[in-house]
Amino acid sequence: MAFLRANIDRAIVMTQYDLRGFLHALSFRIKANTPKYIFYATANLLSFAAGRRGEQGERGCTDEQYVDFFECSFEDYLAMCKRLAKDCDSSQREAIQLIIADILKQHQQMGEKIAAGDHKGWNTSYHKSISKDNEWGRAILALQEAFAPTPEKEAAAA
Repeated sequence: MAFLRANIDRAIVMTQYDLRGFLHALSFRIKANTPKYIFYATANLLSFAAGRRGEQGERGCTDEQYVDFFECSFEDYLAMCKRLAKDCDSSQREAIQLIIADILKQHQQMGEKIAAGDHKGWNTSYHKSISKDNEWGRAILALQEAFAPTPEKEAAAA
């Protein structure tokens, strides 16, 4: 199994925590909604699930199974997201679907603030487009595809 249940659960908890104010690696909390924290919360989701960040137990994914958010192709990231989706139980899958929706909602709200000039000194270079041309866009598109509800999944959940 590439992704361990405990690491998946930790990824869900940590990402939910990060979406409400990012915990910086130097142990301070960034409370403001900024494009930088949504960028890194997205990047860290699979990193936590693979057991590569924080106080994890077993690593789970091997080096050959894990692809780096910053240096991978869309296809490689999608394959890793699909492995994660396969290793999730139904509640974990649904939790990640909610996380994806929350990330997209916050991304849209930040885009509206940036367009209106109300971005309070944010580093707007972290507000990436949803496209395969950048690492954040590739990641969010891969997560959406891997965790998209399908009629088969919906029937199994019923």
